[in-house]
Amino acid sequence: LLVAAAAAFVGVMAMAPGSEAQETKYVNIGTGGIGGDFYPSGGYICNLLNKGRKKYGYKIRCTVESTAGSVANLRAIQAGELSVGIAEADSQAASWAGTGSFKATGANKNLRYLFALGADVMHVVTRKDTGIKSFLDLKGRIVNTGNVGSGGEALIEDALSKYGTTTEKFFKQATKLTSREQAQALCDGKIDAFIYPVAISAATIAEATNTCDAVVVSWNDATISKMVDGVGYFSPMVIPAGTYRGQDSDATTWASPATILADANADDEVIYNLVKAVFDNFENLKKQSSIYTGATREGAVTAGRTVPYHPAALRYYKEVGLIK
Repeated sequence: LLVAAAAAFVGVMAMAPGSEAQETKYVNIGTGGIGGDFYPSGGYICNLLNKGRKKYGYKIRCTVESTAGSVANLRAIQAGELSVGIAEADSQAASWAGTGSFKATGANKNLRYLFALGADVMHVVTRKDTGIKSFLDLKGRIVNTGNVGSGGEALIEDALSKYGTTTEKFFKQATKLTSREQAQALCDGKIDAFIYPVAISAATIAEATNTCDAVVVSWNDATISKMVDGVGYFSPMVIPAGTYRGQDSDATTWASPATILADANADDEVIYNLVKAVFDNFENLKKQSSIYTGATREGAVTAGRTVPYHPAALRYYKEVGLIK
């Protein structure tokens, strides 16, 4: 109701003659849970875009919406409820093709790519007393796979599909807790483990390892190979020993780029200035979160892209020489 009321208010203001709102363009970025990477990343982007109003003279106002995550954002873009959202690269590809979590909604050929943020790394977190040493040890256990509509939920289903099984068959129970709930649930013994795609050194992982005897364990090599081989947007990854409390050795895993996407009909001025705000301030943006570790301007233009560029984004990249 609050969202509907806010939308109605914006609509009324936009029609008011002579008002500033008549000229102001609004963009709402769909992100994820407050405890993950996507929500603060959307905040950084909006902050840059909003700060540019005075410098560049445009009238664009950016806001951030906390959502269930990748799948929810892409469904909202397809339904016309969002014009911009953040999503894992695999969910982007599935939305375009109408597969996986998007079988019911069908292919979205109006989905457009803006840029990539960085890599979300698949963390498997458990307590030492569970005896779990790798991903395949999770069979028959109570595991949090992420809230409904999250990218993590879709990634885990994808991983298990490589073995011809599903979360319902493989786990004793797949819980749907949010990123803010899972660490406490693990430490309270309500779940045996949680799997979560997030930047290395993320606070939500550190919360678990600092609160109780929780550890980050490896994915087994066979699963990593099954996920990475032949898929251009996944890559092997190592979480170095010592990253988290109690982590005595490297944890082998894999990662998926987090990408910013838009509807093909999203306003050109909004998209151009959003992309410009990010790339003109790229080095400062990298300091805001570990999700941007190792990110480059050149890589951010292509990483995880499986859909066409939004024309306004492409125009900016050609102007600055990032795309010839």
